[in-house]
Amino acid sequence: MLRILLLLFLSPILLLANEPEVKVTSTIKSATVFLSGAQVNRTAAANIPNGESLIRFIGLTPNMDTKSIQVKGEGNFTIIGVQHEANYEEKPDLGESVAALDAQIKMLQLQVEDEGILLQAIKEEEEFLKANRSIGGANSGITTNELKAGATYFGQRSLELKKEKLAINRRVAKLQEEQKALQGQRKNLTAEVGKYTVDILVKVNAKSAVKGDFKISYVVKNAGWFPNYDIRVKDVASNVSLDYRASVFQSTGEDWDKINLTLSTGNPFESGTKPKLEAWRLAFAQSFVRGSRGQTYGYAIDGVRAQGVNQVTGMVTDEYGEPLIGANIIVRGTSNGTMADVDGKYSLELPPNAKSIIVSYVGFESAEVPISGANMNVVLSEGAVLEEVVVTGMGGRLAGVRLRGKSKDKRQKKQKATASIPLETTKEAKATTVNFIIDIPYTINSTGKQTLVKIKAYELPASYEYFAIPKLDPDAFLTANVTGWEEYDFLSGEANLFFEGTYLGKSYLDVYAVEDTLALSLGRDRNIVIDRKRVKDFSKRQFIGTNKSESRAWEIDIRNKKKQSIHLIVEDQFPISTNEKIEVKQGKYAGATLDDKTGILTWELDIQSNTNKKLEFDYEVKYPKKERLVLE
Repeated sequence: MLRILLLLFLSPILLLANEPEVKVTSTIKSATVFLSGAQVNRTAAANIPNGESLIRFIGLTPNMDTKSIQVKGEGNFTIIGVQHEANYEEKPDLGESVAALDAQIKMLQLQVEDEGILLQAIKEEEEFLKANRSIGGANSGITTNELKAGATYFGQRSLELKKEKLAINRRVAKLQEEQKALQGQRKNLTAEVGKYTVDILVKVNAKSAVKGDFKISYVVKNAGWFPNYDIRVKDVASNVSLDYRASVFQSTGEDWDKINLTLSTGNPFESGTKPKLEAWRLAFAQSFVRGSRGQTYGYAIDGVRAQGVNQVTGMVTDEYGEPLIGANIIVRGTSNGTMADVDGKYSLELPPNAKSIIVSYVGFESAEVPISGANMNVVLSEGAVLEEVVVTGMGGRLAGVRLRGKSKDKRQKKQKATASIPLETTKEAKATTVNFIIDIPYTINSTGKQTLVKIKAYELPASYEYFAIPKLDPDAFLTANVTGWEEYDFLSGEANLFFEGTYLGKSYLDVYAVEDTLALSLGRDRNIVIDRKRVKDFSKRQFIGTNKSESRAWEIDIRNKKKQSIHLIVEDQFPISTNEKIEVKQGKYAGATLDDKTGILTWELDIQSNTNKKLEFDYEVKYPKKERLVLE
């Protein structure tokens, strides 16, 4: 038996001997969609002849992860080995067509260069006219008629040159449009060359003719889901209504037609190996992100995120500037993501510790881009050719892989999110992940479009309070505090906020930055009016020897214009000295609690409807009179 095993491992070509071959079409029955990637499960039945034979399962996607494939059989037969091979479709020879397009593109480029020479000549003539506009110069005796004739010539010639420039620029724009159209045609033609599907060849042995049932599974990368939420609050006397939804997408090359769908919080492409702490050696460094062709997407110093960026927007394009519709944008290390719209544009809320985004699109190389600003445009390069992989073995699992080629999908047009009907869901808790099993069949086509799947609707008991930092923002922000949130298995993601029937905008649900209470920010409430102002009569400046002393006093006036009472938390602060020459003397702060380490003052207030509250605090700062401090 050992000799047979070794022979199979060393000689995968034995699987391709001249046994009888049966071609079989399989059907996708279910898929488990991970945060990145998906496991596709197929079933098939085959009539197996007596003796050894090859069962060929045809027409599978080339976008599978070859290391993940499993084949299992049920029936009175034995699986001896398995091998995959690429099945190239017969394509016409496009060499002449591509060469003709290249010639047209080159001719247009030469015309653009000719127009550029004309523009340069016009520019030089304009410079000459400007240099000789003073026709009198140092000479005298020029007549009025000569002066008029010269002025007329300069004016007419300048106008002619401007018209010529305008005409040239219009011709160049038209030539460039033609170039772009031809480049698109060339790209579409070459995309058809080298496309292929994958066949699975299963070698079996049966003592007699028998019907066999097969199950085939594999993992694909061009799929995934990310969570998003609708949070609705009728009023502060009601529960929080939260719709937990998934944006599911796939561009695997295979349509999922009425399949059983499971959403998993796992990620098979994320390393499961425990980390090892190495020696920490300091060095100055900058991290750059470059594409396969040398493009620089952005940079971050030692992976530090740009300060003050809570949302990024931008555009995802290919190297020709074409938008990549449905490109996936995900914050690294989180489940927070979005997709590019029909113009390639995206907008993504960021969690507090986000440092980079990962941008991917089927047929293109993924790019990890450090968050270096609020606007980030990303250019993706086309994917590289897949290397050949050969693996052999025994049993019902994958025994052989032979895959070669390059796959590109046609770009989908005018893609929009597709809303689903509400779905029943069963939750299944695993050791390290959670599965949401959708209990009715579901269809997700291979278009890259987002399909919204409602996972669950919750009514969450909550306590409400308002929060304000008038030093930074004059508005009060409503928060709903939910306890016991752990049982709901939420993931961090974007949330649409609705309060009292009005859409407030987007927020971010961060489940990793909380302890026993989940605080949902419900946006601004301008029925709470807050005015922070300096008390001028109290503010003063005195000089004492080599030092000066400055005093500040502040009033915070609050009015509750709502029809119900509110609970409001207000924060302000005393300055903190970082130098022994700076002395801070804290004054009154009635009703507030003080954090001695941070200098932060906190008032907790219950304010009745249509009533006012006034808060006051003051401080004094002494420092050398030659120095300067900002005390506002």
